[in-house]
Amino acid sequence: MRPRATRAFTLLELLVVIGLIAAMSVFFVNGLTGGGATAALQSGQAMIANLITTARTKAPATGHKTRLLVNTDTGAPERYLRHLVLQLARQTGSSPADWETLAAVTLPEGVYVMPASLTQSNGLVANPSDWKRVTDPAVDLVSDLFTNQSLSVRLEGDASAQAWTGVGFTPNGTLAPLGGGQPPKGALVIALGIRRPPGTYQSGESPVRLDNPQAVRGLILSAYGVPALLSERSSF
Repeated sequence: MRPRATRAFTLLELLVVIGLIAAMSVFFVNGLTGGGATAALQSGQAMIANLITTARTKAPATGHKTRLLVNTDTGAPERYLRHLVLQLARQTGSSPADWETLAAVTLPEGVYVMPASLTQSNGLVANPSDWKRVTDPAVDLVSDLFTNQSLSVRLEGDASAQAWTGVGFTPNGTLAPLGGGQPPKGALVIALGIRRPPGTYQSGESPVRLDNPQAVRGLILSAYGVPALLSERSSF
């Protein structure tokens, strides 16, 4: 009788599980002490940092490009700015055509990723002048990491393609553009917000309203894709 084969955890699975456990631990511990909003931001920040680290690690381990995508499709309000997917290219090379989704994650309720522009969709913020960087008041507090990084992607199980942004990684583990051009650089910002009720916004407008420019967190990536956490508005 042949011994039954056992399946070991992959590096990807371990990283995702460890990161999600850490993120949810922060969320529940802080939530029990009354820091619900802060805990949700911390949890979202930890989840994104873990996914980026996993993408950066998986690329050289497989010799294939990886990418982390954030949904920016106003026609998908349940996913908009809070649904992320980690994908691995099925082919080698700089422009693979087919991608496998390794993980799909939704940020904690009320936590959203800032897009690359405050004007990407009308109604995202009430007053754009409130959303400025402390380090440079002439610059908007947005995820400039995603500037010129946009794709139309149809995930398995979806009826049609949706709009996404994100970052890619080369098989060397360095940052890569989603399409052509230069590798992305800059910060990724997350903020608190609310889902706007159906009927209160027009088609193409933001289904989400970000309402607290003081409560933000995020991270910045080195040229090698290593994330450094930014946990106060003054850090941006």
